[in-house]
Amino acid sequence: MELPISMKKAIVFTCCSLLVIVLMVQLSSCTKRDQTNPPGVGFVAQPGYVYVDTTLYRHSIATIWVYANKLGIVDLLDSGTIQRSISGGPDTLLQTMTFNSTTFNQAYSYQLGDSGNSYKYIFTFFNQNRVSGSDSVTITTN
Repeated sequence: MELPISMKKAIVFTCCSLLVIVLMVQLSSCTKRDQTNPPGVGFVAQPGYVYVDTTLYRHSIATIWVYANKLGIVDLLDSGTIQRSISGGPDTLLQTMTFNSTTFNQAYSYQLGDSGNSYKYIFTFFNQNRVSGSDSVTITTN
């Protein structure tokens, strides 16, 4: 026995309505996947490495172990810079880096100068959306 046309139309309309409702609920409950977060940046706290503001002897070598990691779904690390400011002067760009990774870690060593100076090292990392995260450490010489 075949269903009347009005019954077929009612079934099709009900199915289409349910499909539209399910799609609307699904789309409205999704989190936005293109949101971006700044990279996490910090220093490894190990003996022999500078990881907090400190004072060292003049002309000594300071080694800083920096790490960065992605903090979001679509936030691969893309690039980074290292800058230095001496005794409050202007920032000088020491290095630029380009890479594509979920994490980055590297140790850098710098020769310090005469006593009475302060050296601020600023490590900045960018994700693929050009959102940045940074951290810095200041070393004073005596």
